[in-house]
Formats: sequence, structure tokens, C-alpha cells
Amino acid sequence: MIKAYILVLTYVGSLKAVLEEMRNLENAESIAVVAGDYDIIVKARVNSLEELMELTDKIHSIKGVKRTNTQVIEKEIEI
Repeated sequence: MIKAYILVLTYVGSLKAVLEEMRNLENAESIAVVAGDYDIIVKARVNSLEELMELTDKIHSIKGVKRTNTQVIEKEIEI
């Protein structure tokens, strides 16, 4: 099992439409709207790097997505 954070930058005015499309993504564990350099963070859970690439390709195809940055989780610590 591979987990990753996909940081998503959207075009101005397209956040709501992008979020609606993202609700249909398989392998998205959670979606958060954030302040800062990116607009959305998707926490993904996939079985392979190939599936992660397919997920990021789907995100790139959503109208209003400008750029993504994927961070693979190497170790997750429960508190």
C-alpha cells in the first residue's frame, strides 16, 4: 500500500468546480482545502506507483487544475 499527498494548485475562480470533480476520484482518502502555496491537498491510498500516476493524471485532466506536486509518504506516525 502506497500513501501520498497530492498538492493541487487551481486557477483563480475554479476551486469549487475542481472540488466537485474530485469527489469522484477513486483512491482519494481525503480532500482538504488549505491556505498557502497550494489550494487543495488530496491524501491518496493506492496499491502501486502506477496507480498513483494514473490518479495524478486524472487530477491533471480536471478543468481548473493548474499544477500538482506529489509527496509520497515514507512513514506515517500515529499520535
